[in-house]
Amino acid sequence: MAGEFLETTADKFVFKVKRGFFYNREDCWVEIKENVATIGITDFAQRVAGDVVFVETLEAGNSLRQGKPMGELETIKLNQELIAPVNGVIQEVNKVLSEKPEIINEDPYGEGWIYKVKVEEIGEEIKNLLTAEAYFELMKRKIAGELDRIGGK
Repeated sequence: MAGEFLETTADKFVFKVKRGFFYNREDCWVEIKENVATIGITDFAQRVAGDVVFVETLEAGNSLRQGKPMGELETIKLNQELIAPVNGVIQEVNKVLSEKPEIINEDPYGEGWIYKVKVEEIGEEIKNLLTAEAYFELMKRKIAGELDRIGGK
């Protein structure tokens, strides 16, 4: 679908941000449909982290609190804490992640989702999230910082 993603190229990589999603500053996305929020990590996060080898998740029935830890991503380069973008109760954990955690690298905005969460009132929480366009600008600054850090272009 044309226009589904905002894209930028840095070094030899293309970074994508999916339109229509909300984002937290800690590189997690959330898609809200009715009162179910699907949560995952961004394309930027999976590229910087490297090949995902394990995802530590909470179990269904646990509550998430916006801005608080909701699990951890283990890659060949680092362990990254995942920060909840919304409040809610976990309804489903992506079962594919236990057998094929690399699905996050392959399809971070699709099959690589992490949680489906039941949300009640999303109004106040949305104020703490970024639109795709705002996150895209933040991501470009983060990319520049990463390139500076590693001495890239």
